[in-house]
Order: sequence, then C-alpha cells, then structure tokens
Amino acid sequence: MRRRSSRGSGAARRGWPEDVRHYGQWMRDEAEKRIGHLYPKIEVTAGDGQGAAGPEPYVGQKLTVIAWLWARTVKSPNPAFAHVDVPLASTFMLSTKSGKEAYVEPVIEGGGYRFTVKVGKPKDPEGAKNGTKLARGANFRCLMSGSPIPDDYIKAESREGRMGARLMAIVAEGERGRVYLPPTRGARSGGVKGQAGVEARRRDAREPALASRRRCMALRPTATSSPRASSWR
Repeated sequence: MRRRSSRGSGAARRGWPEDVRHYGQWMRDEAEKRIGHLYPKIEVTAGDGQGAAGPEPYVGQKLTVIAWLWARTVKSPNPAFAHVDVPLASTFMLSTKSGKEAYVEPVIEGGGYRFTVKVGKPKDPEGAKNGTKLARGANFRCLMSGSPIPDDYIKAESREGRMGARLMAIVAEGERGRVYLPPTRGARSGGVKGQAGVEARRRDAREPALASRRRCMALRPTATSSPRASSWR
C-alpha cells in the first residue's frame, strides 16, 4: 500500500502563511475595537526626540500609542527633597538593540525633575542600564540627592498609601518600528486615562476568575491521599 504523505500538498502549505496573516489581522482589529480607546493617537512634535532613529520622520503625524511606560514613585527620604516623588526605575533603557538604542534621560531642574527621551547610545551606559536601582531587591537611590532608598522605606511608604507613579515614556507604532516619545503634558493626561482604563479592565477580568477559584476552593476536599493532587496558591 502506498503511504500517504503527512506534509500535505504544496498548495496547502503555501496557504498557511496567508491564513496566519488573515487571522492575525482579525485579532488585531478585534483588539482595537475593544481597547483601542485606551491607546489613542498622539501627534509627534519637533521637540519629541533627537537622532536618526528618533521620531523626526514622523513630525506632524499622529501615531497610535501601544504602551505607556511608568515608574513607581515614593517621597524622597532626604529631608531637603521630601516634597518630591522620586522614581523607582530599574532601568532607563527603552531599546538596547544595536543601532536602535533609546533611553530615558532625567533632567533635574527647579527643585524637581522631568523625563526626556533620547536615541542613540547613552553617555553613561551603566547609569542608563541601572536606572535608580542600587542593588538586588527593592533598593534604589534618590534621583534628586543620591541618597539610598532601602527596601524597608519603600515597604513603609506602600503600607501608608504614599506610593505613586510617574509616566517616563510613550511607545508609539511607526511605519518602520517602534517610536519612543517623551511624556508631554497632553500625553500624561492620556496616559493616566489609559492606565485607569487598563486597571479597570484588569479588575473586571479578574472577578470571574476569582469567583471560579473561590468555588473550586469551596469544593476541594480538606485532605487527600494523592501525592499528585495540586492546590491553589
């Protein structure tokens, strides 16, 4: 008996890429319908960055935002800057791909700071790589004074509800890849709305899962002799 090939015909194999592209586009369109309002378009201005790989080719255009990049913040432990919410950033690098490097550069001014976005290799590669992080675990440094921010301080601030968030950069979709933009005033407003919407959807999505989990836990036997039995964590 002649064995039938499991690979299928050449025409069928050539059709697979088209199917993948079709359903990939369908999923993209569906996602845009459902959550597209959380990722609005943003107009690129001349002051949004610099460098050949930056947003200059897109100046005047409106690009779709695909990500808002945030840093957690706490009040500076240094009394001289106790009014400043300093970032807990594990890195300032946005892209480390050769020839397409991009990073966030903090600018300290007027008793505070702001974030800008630069493209190209940073002048201080190690500093950009580490952000405000000092060592393993939740140990950071104050951006304003350089004072260490230990793990215990961050936990205490969290317990007291004094942790915040600061928008560091925006990632937009360009024709030739990702475009990194600084957090302008209008973008910060959109980012806050987008983040709030994302958090709300996360809560909505968690509720059915949590309810299902509670039901499963209620039905779970109090003891089992099976060493293979799994438990909720």
